[in-house]
Amino acid sequence: MDEDETNNIKSSNDSQQTLMVIGNTIQNNPALRVVVQTLIPDLLLNEPEQAQVVVTALDQGYKFLTSELEKNNSVLTLQKQLQGDDSIKLFLLKIGGKQLEYMRDHLVGINQYGNYFAKGLENRLKIAVTTNQSVSRF
Repeated sequence: MDEDETNNIKSSNDSQQTLMVIGNTIQNNPALRVVVQTLIPDLLLNEPEQAQVVVTALDQGYKFLTSELEKNNSVLTLQKQLQGDDSIKLFLLKIGGKQLEYMRDHLVGINQYGNYFAKGLENRLKIAVTTNQSVSRF
C-alpha cells in the first residue's frame, strides 16, 4: 500500500467518523434534520469536517432559541403564536439562511466555513431575539 492509498483510507475513516457525529447530533435533536438538509446538503457531502462545525452551531442555536422562548422572549413568543410548534425551526432556518447568503459574498476560504458560520449565526440569533425589527420580516 503506498502513501496515497494510506491517506485516502485515513481520510475516508475521518469523514465517516465526522458523519457519525453529525448523525448523532441530529438524532439527539430531530428538529435539526430539515434545517441541515435545507441549508447545507452539499457541504455534508463535500466538506464533512466543516459541516460538523455548522451542525454543532445549528444545534447550539436551536438550544439558545429554545432557552430564550422558555424565558418568554417577546420576539420568539410572537413567532410561536404565529407559526406554532415549528417556530424555532423556522426561525433558525431563516437566520441560518441569511448567514449563508452573507458568507457567499464574504468568505474567502472553505477551511474557515464552519467557524465563520458558527460565529455569524451566534451573533445573528442574539440580535434577532433582541430586536423587534426581525419580527416584521417573518
